[in-house]
Amino acid sequence: MNMALLPIRAQDTCPLSPHQTCFTLRSLPLIYSLFLMNWLLSMSLILDALPTTEEFFQEFWNKKPFVVRRMIPQEVIAALIDEDHLAGLSLEEEVKSRLVRKGEKQSDWTCDHGPFEEKYFAELGEEDWSLLVQNIDQYHEGTAELLKYFNFTPRWLLDDIMASFSPKGGTVGAHTDSYHVFLIQGKGERRWKVANQALKNKDYIEDISLKILKTSFEGEEVTVTEGDVIYIPPNFAHQGVSLKPSLTYSVGFLGPSLSEILTEFGLYIEEHHPDIPRYLGQNLTESAVPFQVAPDHIEDLKSFMTDIFDQDYFTKWVTHYFSCPVETYEDADDNAYDNVKDIIADNIMLIKHPAVKIMFTPLKAPQKYCVSAGDLTFELDFSDLFLVNMMAQEAPFSAEIFTPHSEILQNLLNRNILTIAKI
Repeated sequence: MNMALLPIRAQDTCPLSPHQTCFTLRSLPLIYSLFLMNWLLSMSLILDALPTTEEFFQEFWNKKPFVVRRMIPQEVIAALIDEDHLAGLSLEEEVKSRLVRKGEKQSDWTCDHGPFEEKYFAELGEEDWSLLVQNIDQYHEGTAELLKYFNFTPRWLLDDIMASFSPKGGTVGAHTDSYHVFLIQGKGERRWKVANQALKNKDYIEDISLKILKTSFEGEEVTVTEGDVIYIPPNFAHQGVSLKPSLTYSVGFLGPSLSEILTEFGLYIEEHHPDIPRYLGQNLTESAVPFQVAPDHIEDLKSFMTDIFDQDYFTKWVTHYFSCPVETYEDADDNAYDNVKDIIADNIMLIKHPAVKIMFTPLKAPQKYCVSAGDLTFELDFSDLFLVNMMAQEAPFSAEIFTPHSEILQNLLNRNILTIAKI
């Protein structure tokens, strides 16, 4: 559904330039001048260019944020979802959306959850609110193309793209995220403050439905415009405020807790293991009576619990868990492609949607690999891994390469993991 947001005044806003303290180093001793210059350089968020994959993991991943100017080309930015379509999605029942409004006092912040009604937007005014919509990569192909620009990251850990629209003054407050996130600036301008290090003690405003930090934090400020990208590591405080009507696209990663991982793996074992092992005290001795649990008994129980991590069950679960989409594809149809052999014979061009994750990892058997694409898991020989490579290119390729694996192709097509390319 498409709808128009309330008209936003078209007059130019005039954001203040960032206030920077001017100082002269000549009056300082040389050693202090050098120290201060090095400190200022180390604080700078802005990089001259996108780091290489090696640099990214060694210097930035989980360590420090950065900004890359115009990392995303203008033609890609122009194809991203706009505020009108974003508002239209927020009217839909199955779409996760929120609207955050900033109050005059800390206790006045509000967060409403969709679906919304059209009349709701007429009451918002032209300042100090933000509309956020999750899983945009599943609803808008142009926005999903952003994911291709993050191949220097572990894309199997990606969660979704969230898009947000804010008029002047719109913000969701100072906060931290428990996961990695890249913030891509679309139209407009936003002023960001980003912490220099992870925040250990988080004190939130009480009695509101948002986790907004109660007090300010130390950090660097930067203004971003179209195509600029900010990387925020987990637990680094940050806050963005729109200087003029703005769209921001957040590429977020998964950050599952240990309890979530253990729970999900346990459910997977329950469903897929034909004979689930039971702990029967197999290695207990006379020292275990009547109430004593000796250190060797604890170690024995730990071994019982962890033995399965060395089996293919855990390997298969990892690929399944991290590749399976957050939302299922409702339009999947098991009978959509009855003529898959004709598709192969006619060399029909296929493509994988960027929002569909794909993973592969070796199994215990030599030359055998487990592959997961979306919610489908299958095995391939090492010699057939080129199929994974072709799908991962996210560019059109011929169905002919699936000639020995028509059944796998059938499943990939039926689940919309692969689709016929539009060329």
